[in-house]
Amino acid sequence: MREPRGWWRAAPAAVALTVAMASVESPCAARQTPAAPPPSTSAPQPVPPIKPPAWDFKLGLSYLATSGNTDNSSTGIDANYRREWGVWSLDANAAAIRATRNDTETAENAHAQVRGRRKIVDGLEATAGLRGETNRFAGIDLRTIADTSLSWSAVTTPSWRLRTLYGLSWTREEPLGERPVSASLGGLLQLQNTVKISEGSELNGQVTAYPDMEDSEDYRINANLALQANLNRHLCLRLGYDIKYDNEPVLGFERTDTTSTAALVVQLGSAKH
Repeated sequence: MREPRGWWRAAPAAVALTVAMASVESPCAARQTPAAPPPSTSAPQPVPPIKPPAWDFKLGLSYLATSGNTDNSSTGIDANYRREWGVWSLDANAAAIRATRNDTETAENAHAQVRGRRKIVDGLEATAGLRGETNRFAGIDLRTIADTSLSWSAVTTPSWRLRTLYGLSWTREEPLGERPVSASLGGLLQLQNTVKISEGSELNGQVTAYPDMEDSEDYRINANLALQANLNRHLCLRLGYDIKYDNEPVLGFERTDTTSTAALVVQLGSAKH
């Protein structure tokens, strides 16, 4: 048998050498690095600053005293706080009044309230509130009101703001003495109005109704009117008049209570109402 020619014997070795060389990376290629992307010609976009929560705080103080033929005095304090962040806001307020005549106490009432708000769309908010009040001279040791509601800004202009509140409320009332504690489910209707009279003065009014869903004759109405005039950036003078009406008061007490106040108010903050 004839021996195969030499190139046939070298062919398998050549194929193996070619495969080996193809599988080994060239030293020059190993030293090459990918080209850097071209620098961006556009300026970097500035990151918008995060706005701190807006807040507003008002503290009002009032005092009146007479002596001589009559010895009367009255003291009042009220505080309002508002905080806004994003679509959320929080309102809290409290007030207390005490009056004496010839060293005999003739009036004493106080209330505190907190309300959280969550914006749904422009002008419409979902809210939840909790209120507590006491008025011994109206026969109320403690009245607690919890509610959930919708708030709608009906009018919002630089000189006039009108806001409404509709919702459900739950009331628990503890009368003085041995009278039984009562609880009921009712509604909540509120109208808030602010009219700007001048650059430094405004008129505020609010009416709140609490109808009882089980007894149409059992309802309460609270109304207040306040005229405020700025003395400077942080001080203002406020004249107020409040009416509280209870159609079914505690037995032995009147239906209507009224309060007139003149107060010096300290105001701080930057929240927009």
